[in-house]
Amino acid sequence: MATVTLYDAMRIVHLMTAGVWAGWTVFMAAVVVPTARDGCFDPDGLTRLTGRFSLFSKVAPLIMFFTGMYMIGEGYASDTLLTSARGQLVLTMIGLWIALSILTNVPSRRLIDRIEAIGVEEAARNGWLSFALAGFVSLGLLVVGGLL
Repeated sequence: MATVTLYDAMRIVHLMTAGVWAGWTVFMAAVVVPTARDGCFDPDGLTRLTGRFSLFSKVAPLIMFFTGMYMIGEGYASDTLLTSARGQLVLTMIGLWIALSILTNVPSRRLIDRIEAIGVEEAARNGWLSFALAGFVSLGLLVVGGLL
């Protein structure tokens, strides 16, 4: 029988959260927002989907922070985080995760607020660029994560 250590469990939770968050962000940027921009979403459906994405985008950074800090504490001495290539990739990922947190929460909130005020199509047109940027950051995170 295989034994799963706490480190392994943290890594699994960390990677699962990262994959879902990055994937959902790309899905919102590539499918949901353009579809809403084309007028194929009703206000309630887009509000509900974006609201759930926004909620997950608030919880995911907390999960990523706690699991990531645990893994850093177990896997890196304080000086290797700054001096090794892997440590610098980890620091790059931290910066990208912070950027992604901002880029997913702010546009989601704006999109939801604007749906009632200006309509689905116009709200999606106004918010598309922010979601696209978040999607590119997500893809960058997956690339950096793959290098680790």
